[in-house]
Amino acid sequence: MELNKILDYAIMADETAKNPIKSGYVTNGKSYNNYLSNDSFAEFVEDMKTNHSTAYEMYGKGGGKELEVRVSGKNVYPPKMASFGSSSRMIYNLMKDVDGFLFEKKLPTTVGGIANLDGFIETDEKCVFVEAKCREPYTKKDSIYERKYEDLYRKISASDKTSVTCKIEVIDERKMEVKFISGETEIHSFDMKQMISHLLGVATAFLKGEFDIKKIDFIYLLFNPKLIEINEGKEEILSIYEQSCNECNSVDFKSLFEVIVDHLQTTKGLGKDKIKSNIVDNFRFELIDQTEFKDVL
Repeated sequence: MELNKILDYAIMADETAKNPIKSGYVTNGKSYNNYLSNDSFAEFVEDMKTNHSTAYEMYGKGGGKELEVRVSGKNVYPPKMASFGSSSRMIYNLMKDVDGFLFEKKLPTTVGGIANLDGFIETDEKCVFVEAKCREPYTKKDSIYERKYEDLYRKISASDKTSVTCKIEVIDERKMEVKFISGETEIHSFDMKQMISHLLGVATAFLKGEFDIKKIDFIYLLFNPKLIEINEGKEEILSIYEQSCNECNSVDFKSLFEVIVDHLQTTKGLGKDKIKSNIVDNFRFELIDQTEFKDVL
Protein backbone atom coordinates (compact mmCIF):
# COMPACT_ATOMS: atom_id res chain seq x y z
CA MET A 1 0.00 0.00 0.00
CA GLU A 2 1.19 3.54 -0.75
CA LEU A 3 2.62 5.39 2.25
CA ASN A 4 0.15 8.29 2.00
CA LYS A 5 -2.75 5.85 2.24
CA ILE A 6 -1.12 4.04 5.15
CA LEU A 7 -0.98 7.37 6.96
CA ASP A 8 -4.65 8.03 6.07
CA TYR A 9 -5.65 4.76 7.72
CA ALA A 10 -3.52 5.45 10.79
CA ILE A 11 -5.15 8.87 11.23
CA MET A 12 -8.55 7.26 10.66
CA ALA A 13 -7.92 4.67 13.38
CA ASP A 14 -6.78 7.39 15.77
CA GLU A 15 -9.80 9.60 15.09
CA THR A 16 -12.50 6.95 15.02
CA ALA A 17 -11.24 5.60 18.35
CA LYS A 18 -11.98 9.02 19.89
CA ASN A 19 -15.03 10.21 17.93
CA PRO A 20 -18.17 8.67 16.41
CA ILE A 21 -16.93 9.12 12.85
CA LYS A 22 -17.58 6.49 10.21
CA SER A 23 -15.32 5.76 7.26
CA GLY A 24 -15.95 4.53 3.74
CA TYR A 25 -17.02 7.15 1.18
CA VAL A 26 -18.97 5.52 -1.65
CA THR A 27 -19.11 7.10 -5.09
CA ASN A 28 -19.73 5.61 -8.53
CA GLY A 29 -20.15 2.19 -6.93
CA LYS A 30 -16.70 2.19 -5.29
CA SER A 31 -15.90 2.53 -1.57
CA TYR A 32 -12.92 4.60 -0.41
CA ASN A 33 -12.21 3.39 3.10
CA ASN A 34 -9.53 5.98 3.87
CA TYR A 35 -12.19 8.72 3.59
CA LEU A 36 -15.06 9.75 5.85
CA SER A 37 -18.32 8.03 5.00
CA ASN A 38 -20.88 9.94 2.93
CA ASP A 39 -23.01 10.61 6.01
CA SER A 40 -20.07 11.66 8.20
CA PHE A 41 -18.78 14.02 5.51
CA ALA A 42 -22.26 15.45 4.94
CA GLU A 43 -22.49 16.17 8.68
CA PHE A 44 -19.02 17.75 8.57
CA VAL A 45 -20.01 20.04 5.69
CA GLU A 46 -23.37 20.93 7.24
CA ASP A 47 -21.68 21.90 10.50
CA MET A 48 -19.21 24.06 8.55
CA LYS A 49 -22.03 25.67 6.59
CA THR A 50 -24.08 26.38 9.73
CA ASN A 51 -21.42 27.31 12.29
CA HIS A 52 -18.47 28.48 10.18
CA SER A 53 -20.08 30.02 7.12
CA THR A 54 -17.03 32.09 6.16
CA ALA A 55 -14.89 28.95 6.00
CA TYR A 56 -17.62 27.19 4.02
CA GLU A 57 -17.65 30.00 1.48
CA MET A 58 -13.84 30.05 1.23
CA TYR A 59 -13.54 26.30 0.70
CA GLY A 60 -16.36 26.45 -1.82
CA LYS A 61 -14.55 29.14 -3.82
CA GLY A 62 -11.03 27.82 -3.20
CA GLY A 63 -8.85 26.63 -6.04
CA GLY A 64 -8.61 23.14 -4.55
CA LYS A 65 -12.37 22.44 -4.76
CA GLU A 66 -12.09 20.74 -1.39
CA LEU A 67 -15.79 20.04 -0.82
CA GLU A 68 -16.75 18.71 -4.26
CA VAL A 69 -16.84 15.19 -5.64
CA ARG A 70 -14.01 15.02 -8.19
CA VAL A 71 -14.39 13.72 -11.71
CA SER A 72 -11.44 12.70 -13.89
CA GLY A 73 -12.44 11.08 -17.16
CA LYS A 74 -14.63 8.11 -16.28
CA ASN A 75 -13.40 8.07 -12.68
CA VAL A 76 -15.27 9.70 -9.80
CA TYR A 77 -13.48 10.39 -6.51
CA PRO A 78 -14.58 11.59 -3.06
CA PRO A 79 -14.14 15.26 -2.09
CA LYS A 80 -10.54 16.02 -1.04
CA MET A 81 -11.60 17.25 2.39
CA ALA A 82 -13.29 13.91 3.12
CA SER A 83 -9.84 12.32 3.32
CA PHE A 84 -8.63 11.52 6.82
CA GLY A 85 -5.21 12.76 5.68
CA SER A 86 -6.50 16.03 4.21
CA SER A 87 -4.31 19.00 5.13
CA SER A 88 -7.25 21.35 4.68
CA ARG A 89 -9.36 19.31 7.06
CA MET A 90 -6.49 19.24 9.56
CA ILE A 91 -6.05 23.02 9.65
CA TYR A 92 -9.81 23.60 9.60
CA ASN A 93 -10.35 21.38 12.64
CA LEU A 94 -7.50 23.13 14.44
CA MET A 95 -8.53 26.71 13.65
CA LYS A 96 -12.27 26.83 12.90
CA ASP A 97 -13.07 28.39 16.28
CA VAL A 98 -10.36 31.10 16.12
CA ASP A 99 -11.93 34.48 15.35
CA GLY A 100 -10.51 36.13 12.26
CA PHE A 101 -8.70 33.06 10.94
CA LEU A 102 -9.23 32.66 7.20
CA PHE A 103 -8.82 29.58 5.03
CA GLU A 104 -7.75 29.21 1.38
CA LYS A 105 -5.94 32.54 1.09
CA LYS A 106 -5.12 33.39 -2.53
CA LEU A 107 -2.11 35.58 -3.37
CA PRO A 108 -0.97 36.50 -6.92
CA THR A 109 2.73 35.71 -7.40
CA THR A 110 3.57 38.29 -10.12
CA VAL A 111 5.89 35.72 -11.73
CA GLY A 112 2.91 33.62 -12.79
CA GLY A 113 -0.14 32.01 -11.23
CA ILE A 114 -1.70 32.19 -7.79
CA ALA A 115 -0.28 31.01 -4.47
CA ASN A 116 -3.02 29.19 -2.55
CA LEU A 117 -2.17 29.22 1.15
CA ASP A 118 -4.09 27.10 3.63
CA GLY A 119 -4.55 29.77 6.28
CA PHE A 120 -4.15 33.43 7.15
CA ILE A 121 -4.84 35.79 10.03
CA GLU A 122 -3.99 39.47 10.47
CA THR A 123 -3.71 41.29 13.78
CA ASP A 124 -2.59 44.80 14.65
CA GLU A 125 0.96 43.51 15.13
CA LYS A 126 1.44 40.92 12.40
CA CYS A 127 0.26 38.94 9.39
CA VAL A 128 0.40 35.16 9.76
CA PHE A 129 0.46 32.99 6.64
CA VAL A 130 0.08 29.23 7.02
CA GLU A 131 0.86 26.29 4.77
CA ALA A 132 -0.36 22.92 6.06
CA LYS A 133 0.95 19.49 5.08
CA CYS A 134 -0.34 16.12 6.22
CA ARG A 135 -0.02 13.29 3.68
CA GLU A 136 1.80 15.24 0.94
CA PRO A 137 5.42 14.45 1.96
CA TYR A 138 4.68 10.75 1.39
CA THR A 139 3.74 11.25 -2.28
CA LYS A 140 6.37 11.40 -5.01
CA LYS A 141 7.15 14.95 -6.22
CA ASP A 142 7.24 16.02 -9.85
CA SER A 143 10.44 17.92 -10.71
CA ILE A 144 9.20 19.23 -14.08
CA TYR A 145 8.15 22.88 -13.93
CA GLU A 146 7.16 25.69 -16.26
CA ARG A 147 10.00 27.93 -17.41
CA LYS A 148 8.21 31.08 -16.24
CA TYR A 149 10.09 30.57 -12.95
CA GLU A 150 13.47 30.15 -14.61
CA ASP A 151 14.74 33.74 -14.20
CA LEU A 152 13.90 33.69 -10.48
CA TYR A 153 15.48 30.27 -9.93
CA ARG A 154 18.67 31.41 -11.66
CA LYS A 155 18.73 34.56 -9.54
CA ILE A 156 18.35 32.46 -6.38
CA SER A 157 21.22 30.21 -7.45
CA ALA A 158 23.47 33.16 -8.26
CA SER A 159 22.75 35.08 -5.05
CA ASP A 160 25.30 35.12 -2.22
CA LYS A 161 22.47 35.86 0.23
CA THR A 162 21.00 32.35 0.22
CA SER A 163 22.51 28.87 0.16
CA VAL A 164 19.62 27.55 -1.94
CA THR A 165 20.62 26.36 -5.41
CA CYS A 166 18.24 25.51 -8.25
CA LYS A 167 19.85 23.09 -10.71
CA ILE A 168 18.01 23.59 -14.01
CA GLU A 169 17.91 21.35 -17.04
CA VAL A 170 15.88 22.88 -19.87
CA ILE A 171 13.60 20.33 -21.57
CA ASP A 172 11.92 22.46 -24.25
CA GLU A 173 10.61 25.98 -24.75
CA ARG A 174 8.00 25.53 -22.00
CA LYS A 175 9.37 23.00 -19.50
CA MET A 176 12.44 22.48 -17.34
CA GLU A 177 13.56 19.98 -14.74
CA VAL A 178 14.70 21.49 -11.45
CA LYS A 179 16.54 20.00 -8.48
CA PHE A 180 16.71 22.09 -5.33
CA ILE A 181 19.67 22.02 -2.95
CA SER A 182 20.14 23.92 0.30
CA GLY A 183 23.81 24.02 1.22
CA GLU A 184 24.79 20.35 1.31
CA THR A 185 21.19 19.13 1.60
CA GLU A 186 19.29 17.90 -1.45
CA ILE A 187 15.59 18.68 -1.22
CA HIS A 188 13.35 15.68 -1.94
CA SER A 189 10.42 15.56 0.49
CA PHE A 190 9.97 19.27 1.25
CA ASP A 191 8.03 21.08 -1.51
CA MET A 192 10.51 23.86 -2.32
CA LYS A 193 8.84 24.82 -5.60
CA GLN A 194 5.54 25.48 -3.85
CA MET A 195 7.27 27.27 -0.98
CA ILE A 196 9.00 29.67 -3.37
CA SER A 197 5.61 30.34 -4.98
CA HIS A 198 4.11 31.10 -1.56
CA LEU A 199 6.95 33.48 -0.71
CA LEU A 200 6.38 35.20 -4.06
CA GLY A 201 2.73 35.67 -3.11
CA VAL A 202 3.56 37.10 0.31
CA ALA A 203 6.25 39.41 -1.09
CA THR A 204 3.93 40.60 -3.87
CA ALA A 205 1.18 41.47 -1.39
CA PHE A 206 3.49 43.64 0.73
CA LEU A 207 5.18 45.30 -2.24
CA LYS A 208 1.76 46.18 -3.66
CA GLY A 209 0.74 47.68 -0.33
CA GLU A 210 -2.08 45.23 0.28
CA PHE A 211 -0.94 45.00 3.90
CA ASP A 212 0.62 47.61 6.15
CA ILE A 213 4.28 46.96 6.89
CA LYS A 214 4.31 44.85 10.05
CA LYS A 215 5.63 41.51 11.30
CA ILE A 216 5.30 38.66 8.80
CA ASP A 217 5.08 35.14 10.21
CA PHE A 218 5.12 32.23 7.78
CA ILE A 219 4.05 29.05 9.58
CA TYR A 220 4.72 25.67 8.02
CA LEU A 221 2.35 23.23 9.72
CA LEU A 222 3.56 19.65 9.18
CA PHE A 223 1.56 16.77 10.63
CA ASN A 224 3.70 14.77 13.04
CA PRO A 225 3.06 11.04 12.54
CA LYS A 226 4.99 10.22 15.73
CA LEU A 227 1.91 11.31 17.69
CA ILE A 228 -0.34 8.52 16.42
CA GLU A 229 -0.01 4.74 16.30
CA ILE A 230 1.31 3.41 13.00
CA ASN A 231 1.88 -0.24 12.26
CA GLU A 232 2.55 -0.98 8.59
CA GLY A 233 5.20 1.25 7.03
CA LYS A 234 5.97 3.03 10.30
CA GLU A 235 9.74 3.14 9.91
CA GLU A 236 9.58 4.55 6.38
CA ILE A 237 6.91 7.14 7.26
CA LEU A 238 8.86 8.38 10.27
CA SER A 239 12.04 8.50 8.19
CA ILE A 240 10.37 10.68 5.53
CA TYR A 241 8.93 12.92 8.24
CA GLU A 242 12.39 13.46 9.73
CA GLN A 243 13.80 14.03 6.25
CA SER A 244 11.13 16.65 5.53
CA CYS A 245 11.92 18.44 8.80
CA ASN A 246 15.68 18.33 8.14
CA GLU A 247 15.27 19.66 4.60
CA CYS A 248 13.02 22.44 5.82
CA ASN A 249 15.37 23.36 8.65
CA SER A 250 18.33 23.50 6.27
CA VAL A 251 16.89 26.57 4.53
CA ASP A 252 17.31 30.14 5.76
CA PHE A 253 13.91 31.31 4.58
CA LYS A 254 14.49 34.90 5.58
CA SER A 255 17.46 35.12 3.20
CA LEU A 256 15.50 33.35 0.47
CA PHE A 257 12.63 35.79 1.01
CA GLU A 258 15.06 38.69 0.62
CA VAL A 259 16.20 37.40 -2.78
CA ILE A 260 12.57 37.03 -3.86
CA VAL A 261 11.66 40.56 -2.74
CA ASP A 262 14.73 41.88 -4.57
CA HIS A 263 13.75 40.00 -7.73
CA LEU A 264 10.24 41.45 -7.69
CA GLN A 265 11.56 44.98 -7.19
CA THR A 266 14.47 44.96 -9.63
CA THR A 267 13.30 42.56 -12.32
CA LYS A 268 9.53 42.98 -12.18
CA GLY A 269 9.53 46.65 -11.13
CA LEU A 270 7.15 45.96 -8.27
CA GLY A 271 7.00 48.17 -5.17
CA LYS A 272 10.02 50.32 -6.00
CA ASP A 273 8.80 52.88 -3.48
CA LYS A 274 9.06 50.29 -0.69
CA ILE A 275 12.24 49.88 1.36
CA LYS A 276 13.25 46.22 1.06
CA SER A 277 14.67 45.95 4.58
CA ASN A 278 11.40 47.15 6.11
CA ILE A 279 9.72 44.08 4.66
CA VAL A 280 12.50 41.49 4.95
CA ASP A 281 13.51 42.38 8.51
CA ASN A 282 9.94 41.67 9.65
CA PHE A 283 9.88 38.18 8.13
CA ARG A 284 10.00 35.02 10.27
CA PHE A 285 9.57 31.36 9.28
CA GLU A 286 8.65 28.57 11.70
CA LEU A 287 8.14 24.84 11.28
CA ILE A 288 5.62 23.38 13.73
CA ASP A 289 3.37 20.34 14.18
CA GLN A 290 -0.32 19.97 14.98
CA THR A 291 0.19 20.23 18.76
CA GLU A 292 2.03 23.56 18.58
CA PHE A 293 -0.11 25.45 16.10
CA LYS A 294 -2.34 27.66 18.23
CA ASP A 295 0.58 28.68 20.43
CA VAL A 296 2.28 30.60 17.60
CA LEU A 297 -0.67 32.84 16.68
